[in-house]
Parts: sequence; structure tokens; C-alpha cells
Amino acid sequence: MILKVRENIEMRTLVLENAEEIFSVIDKNRDILRQWLLWVDETKSVENIRKKIQEWEQNIKDKSRYNFGIFQNGDYIGHIGVHSINGLSESAMIGYWLSPYCQGNGIMTDCVRKLTDYCFDENGLNLNSVHISCADGNKKSRAVPERLNFIQEGVLQDCMKYYGVYYDEVIYGVLKRNWCK
Repeated sequence: MILKVRENIEMRTLVLENAEEIFSVIDKNRDILRQWLLWVDETKSVENIRKKIQEWEQNIKDKSRYNFGIFQNGDYIGHIGVHSINGLSESAMIGYWLSPYCQGNGIMTDCVRKLTDYCFDENGLNLNSVHISCADGNKKSRAVPERLNFIQEGVLQDCMKYYGVYYDEVIYGVLKRNWCK
């Protein structure tokens, strides 16, 4: 599946052939990414990525999770996904990360906007609500839902722990009826 974001930006489901490029981006940016992404330390080889891609392919078949690579001019630059899909409440969470050298250009804001559209679309996931969860100290990540007019719905105190330091978890949300106006 491919979701076109801009002329030169697209989100697409990942295949095994993407594993080396994904690992390379993670490995080159490991020190910066690990600040807010605990899984980075455990991503030690291309084989780790291959296993994740196989898992993600199964998640799509099960309709339990949707993971997309973000590509700029055909090059992998980050990741975005819909997870914690709850069919009963028709809700889900969006998570994301972007290579540091691509940040600051509105790419992630545009990708989250496009993925939120897909989440609410009747031909997409047809959900009622979408949420984004961020550590309170992760200002760049928090700026994305704030720019898109998600509502800050709550704060869970000391709910996230990164390398021995606790952070509050800030939860943002938007309802289909408000997004689609």
C-alpha cells in the first residue's frame, strides 16, 4: 500500500528488500534516535529488521497494526504506524519517527495528517478516534499533533521511563467528526 504525501514524499508498507536501508538509517542516527526510542538499542542487525517486517506484514493481514516507511525521493527516511487498534471503540494510536537530517521541514506533520485521513476514511480504517502519545520532554514529537489541532486529552505522570529518567506521557486525540469538518 502506498499513501502519497507530497510530490516527493510517500508512505508505503515495507517489504524485506527495505531491511538493509532501514537498518542503515537507524544505525547512522542511533545516538539521536535512542533518546526517545527504546527499541533502537535492541536493533543490532539487518536480521532484526527483517523479523520486524515479517511481523508487520502479518499485522496488516490481521488488520491489527499498519506500519509504513516514509520515503523521500525513493529513500527511506523514517517510520509511521497505526497501532493499538481497538475495533470495539473504533480507535487507534499513531506513532512515528523521522531521521534527524529530515526534521524541521513539516514532513512528519504532513505524514501524520495523511495517515489520520486514512484512519478516518470509510475506504481506509473507518475509525472514530485517533490518539498520539508523547513523552512530555519530546518537544519535536509533541509539536506534530499540536500543529494538527489534536486536543491534549490527558497527562499520565511519570508513565514513561527513558534510561533511568521518568517523563510524563502526554496524550493527544482527535475525533472523526472534528477532523473531517
